[in-house]
Amino acid sequence: MARALSKDLRLRVLKAADEGASARQAAARFGVGISSAIRWIARAKIGEQMPRAQGR
Repeated sequence: MARALSKDLRLRVLKAADEGASARQAAARFGVGISSAIRWIARAKIGEQMPRAQGR
């Protein structure tokens, strides 16, 4: 099962993307999965910056 990543890490990836880095560059810089970075950036564009609740 995947481990939860910190909200701070998510915000740092989003900030890097806002400053012009691609999702792949931001993922490599902070050591997260490319798909996670792409998903976080896509969700941030529609206004969702915080993670959704896990579980039921």
